[in-house]
Amino acid sequence: MTVFHPDLPTAFAGSACIGAWAHNPQTDRIALSPALARLLALPEAAASGAPLRLALARIEPEDALRLESVLRAAGEDGCPFEAEFRIRGGPAGARWLRLMGRCARDPASGALATQGLAFDLTEGRADGPADRLAQRRANRLADHAVAMKGLVAELRNPPLARLVDEVAVEVGHEVARRLRGGGGPVH
Repeated sequence: MTVFHPDLPTAFAGSACIGAWAHNPQTDRIALSPALARLLALPEAAASGAPLRLALARIEPEDALRLESVLRAAGEDGCPFEAEFRIRGGPAGARWLRLMGRCARDPASGALATQGLAFDLTEGRADGPADRLAQRRANRLADHAVAMKGLVAELRNPPLARLVDEVAVEVGHEVARRLRGGGGPVH
């Protein structure tokens, strides 16, 4: 691959993509790529479909509840989504994953299916010198603050919007501290 001739396999490899997944909201079964099933320490049969509860049991409990809610909402509204979660220590140890996908009807059968890709985020969360990790975390926090500002505007909840604005300002201060290399307050 070159800058002017990108190819999909190289792009997937560089993005930490682990594989595809699909959830059937009607049967509450999830199919996982073999690599994703192994990472979740699920039997190979999960590649062709396993009860969602088996996959959720391998995820940290509070994250599992949120992921289940996200999948159910996707089955209802069909909007694209992404969700990050932690899996419990398995053969690869504790990991951070992100699922991205959306729910749509199969044109042939009319059945709903939520499908997408899974990405392993662990490397960027745990590798490197402490100062570089702190900068990565501050940058990720800034991304989330920007996303919150965009989401809260549509809720028409002024007190919540003010709180999100305050959080965004504090996150900005933290990013500035990291960029300057100092640990002291920036105001």
